[in-house]
Amino acid sequence: MTLHILFCKNCNKYTMKEKCSCGEKALTTKPAKFSLDDKWGKYRRLSKKEQKAL
Repeated sequence: MTLHILFCKNCNKYTMKEKCSCGEKALTTKPAKFSLDDKWGKYRRLSKKEQKAL
């Protein structure tokens, strides 16, 4: 069991359980760690830019 608040994207609820009451898996609300030596940042930004274009 986790000790962090999780979020269900399906029903937009916060929970402490790994599975939401709707049955979907709850995800962490924390952002990814930041690093100045991010090897894949260029590709992640490019992917994000392409998704916005759709």
